[in-house]
Amino acid sequence: MNLWNALTAVTLIGLFMIVPSGTLHATPQKAIVLTTHNLCPYGCFTNKSSFITPPTPTPLNFKGVAVDVTRCVLTKMNRSLKVLVLPWARAQYMVKHKQADGFFAASKNSSRDQYATISATIAEQKWQWYLLKESPFSPEQTSFKEKAMVGGFLGANMLKWMENEGYQVIARTKNTESLLKLLIKGRVNAVLANNYVMQSLLEKHKVTTRVKTYLNKDKPLGVYFSNTFLNDNPEFLKRFNNHVPSCRNSAVFDIN
Repeated sequence: MNLWNALTAVTLIGLFMIVPSGTLHATPQKAIVLTTHNLCPYGCFTNKSSFITPPTPTPLNFKGVAVDVTRCVLTKMNRSLKVLVLPWARAQYMVKHKQADGFFAASKNSSRDQYATISATIAEQKWQWYLLKESPFSPEQTSFKEKAMVGGFLGANMLKWMENEGYQVIARTKNTESLLKLLIKGRVNAVLANNYVMQSLLEKHKVTTRVKTYLNKDKPLGVYFSNTFLNDNPEFLKRFNNHVPSCRNSAVFDIN
């Protein structure tokens, strides 16, 4: 078994089965397999479990605003769900190569659109620039794109956007927390990150007062479903989207 298969095997954490009433003798539908990454507040382990060796597989030890809405929708659709928690680039790779049915929570981009289709918005997101307060740089400066050394994390839509727009990307980390550490150490001039994720990290590391922020753009998040899966399930996305508003209204997230 290679490393990725091993990681996949030990990170299957969100399995729950739903059997509609009156269908006990019907052929059960295959569970929908979705990939994601460990990213509070959208989906994360709530009991500080190891990424490599999570506890007994249960939907209760991995939760967040995105995963909770997704579970709610699939429950309403009487569909079972398997969630695989992986590095973000790997999570997308699996869907692109038909090893999973979809990934979340993701913002829209043209690369992802080539092999998958995004759902209705399951969670909000803002892209924000983060700089040290004493930094002479500002994203509002015309010279920022050419002179500021910036960073993003692998697999992120934000990283691809910065590269396509011609920013001086010198750091490509595995996650947002690594980006913050580089920023605090002064190894980059700025990082582009999700506002909710970065805010929780700033509070965790007690460095909220050390940074200044600039809004880049609103980029809401959805579930990207494989086009292969949707071709095999032509009414699925319409039904999924119809349930999203009620599930978002009822979602409650608390990892304490």
